[in-house]
Amino acid sequence: MEDALVLARTSDSVTVIHRRDTFRASKVLAQRVIEHPSINILWNTVLVEILGESVEPEGASDAEDVDLDAALPQVVSGAILKDVYTEEETRLSNIGAVFVAIGHTPSTSFLEGLVEFDPDHSGYVLNKGSSTRTSIPGIFACGDVSDSVYRQAITSAGSGAAAALDAERWLSEEGLGNEEAEFEAELLAEMMADSGSRHDEGGAYNAYEDAGGRMTGMKESVAAEL
Repeated sequence: MEDALVLARTSDSVTVIHRRDTFRASKVLAQRVIEHPSINILWNTVLVEILGESVEPEGASDAEDVDLDAALPQVVSGAILKDVYTEEETRLSNIGAVFVAIGHTPSTSFLEGLVEFDPDHSGYVLNKGSSTRTSIPGIFACGDVSDSVYRQAITSAGSGAAAALDAERWLSEEGLGNEEAEFEAELLAEMMADSGSRHDEGGAYNAYEDAGGRMTGMKESVAAEL
């Protein structure tokens, strides 16, 4: 529905080919499409074939090196449609473009029998509460594989960030892959080792020297502490 309305803003005519006799979109949106003067709807119809015609590329006749065996590019010129009840085929001519919008199917078949799916929306993984957790610990679902409502890039990006946080929290709870803590421990160990080596050399640690002797801009009280 949204696609048809957007195309109608810049096109002389838009034809919506629908395989049923009703729309499943919201009533308000469907009514806007039905009442739009530039949109024509073909009910109970499916697309059988997209027709095209060959065109010569611009400037090809002036080019010195032309591949005569190369196939000429084609542009859309028409389409063959079929009535789902009578199976009668008709040809639609003078078409400038074809846009296919046949719905959305989550690519989650590899998880069948492993995680729990949404019983009300086929193919969508069921999340636990408001998190991205699934029925299996360690598996998180986000974006269009679990969102059957919005299905937008921006909401998927936010959901992906939430899944990353949930996964990081789960790894921390399981004591796995806490790279940040390991890095901090290694850094602290290096600092302690460096401090110990300086102490063994007979000199106390001097933060002023470690900072390169630069005290510009620092208050006198801070300088005194250093």
